[in-house]
Amino acid sequence: MVKTKKTKRESLSKKIRFEVFKRDKFTCVYCGRKAPDVILEVDHIEPVAKGGDNSITNLVTSCIDCNRGKRDIPLSVNETLEKQRIQLELLQEKREQLEMLFKWKKSLDELDEYESDLFIQYIEDKIQPYTLKKHFKTEILKLFEKYKQNEILDAINVAAKKYLKYDYEDKLEQDSVEEFLNKIGGVLVNKNLPPIKQKLAYIKGICRNRFGYWDNAKGSIILNNYVKALTDYGWSEDKILEDLEKEVIPIAKEAKHWTEWRNTIEG
Repeated sequence: MVKTKKTKRESLSKKIRFEVFKRDKFTCVYCGRKAPDVILEVDHIEPVAKGGDNSITNLVTSCIDCNRGKRDIPLSVNETLEKQRIQLELLQEKREQLEMLFKWKKSLDELDEYESDLFIQYIEDKIQPYTLKKHFKTEILKLFEKYKQNEILDAINVAAKKYLKYDYEDKLEQDSVEEFLNKIGGVLVNKNLPPIKQKLAYIKGICRNRFGYWDNAKGSIILNNYVKALTDYGWSEDKILEDLEKEVIPIAKEAKHWTEWRNTIEG
């Protein structure tokens, strides 16, 4: 007769528990409650009694209720002492988890600061010999609250290609540096617009750069009415985008001034 070998339960180190909590964002995977509102424990997916080990892939974050279950326990003679002991254990556990939580939050803050410093350096590399003024740094850092890093990086490259200008000695023009910095946020806004609005913003940009006079408010109304007319006629988004690309953009590139452009589009 072959005896089943039982897996010996080993206590989990604080380091392993921290890694599990950090991976699961200090959130119970069963009910979604988070520290410090609840006390968290580490639960084995495959129980130790059935051969489960202490590898991190077999461990998940669970609140104390989900892990131990809510059930009535017969009272013993030493009920008061037992309750005090449990309370002290839970208090210590909560303290340790708070320390872990703050350690995790601090590591995230440090990572965010490191990443933002890299972006600042990336921008300053593009504008040498100029450097970012304090208010520009503040504005750039605000972008991290709204956009993903790859979106910010793309916007920096688009704005640099479009707005950074060099003089006849191949030196960077200071005015173009300020325009480049001011336009990064606008590029991000436009890239996150719906496709038709992106195309309209592009058309207005062409007109603004080509014409000596451009009324942005009226131009926006004219273009929006144009799109609305096509929509009311039953055109799909893809068909409208194709029309803007093949019909409206060439008009913006060929019209000599605001009046000619307005009359053509309205007509």
